[in-house]
Amino acid sequence: MDNELDILLGTAIDSLVKLDILLYLHTRPGAVQRPDDIAQRLRRSQDEVTRALDGLSQAHLVDRFSLGTGRHVVYGEAEEAHVRDLIGNLHERYHRGGESRAQIVRAATRQGAADPSPGPTDP
Repeated sequence: MDNELDILLGTAIDSLVKLDILLYLHTRPGAVQRPDDIAQRLRRSQDEVTRALDGLSQAHLVDRFSLGTGRHVVYGEAEEAHVRDLIGNLHERYHRGGESRAQIVRAATRQGAADPSPGPTDP
């Protein structure tokens, strides 16, 4: 696996929910969504998704936008080209399936993060 991607997996991408969110947002370039909409689409709790989005935002893997006077927060794929390319590589490797997918899932969960879900869903 790509060295930089390998470093992110298990550190900034330390759970299946974070992996799921990144793969989902990557398929919607330029779109922004509320945490509750993402949670509904991914069939996860809003609290779980909000926590994961906050962590991904702090790691600069997704962009966070405040609308209006900050009352509404939405998230989207990172605008920085290097990050988009990195997540694109992750997306490609994950969707190859087989051992590549298994490696990604193992790496994202190797630090013992409790995540009972079966894995990322296909959008």
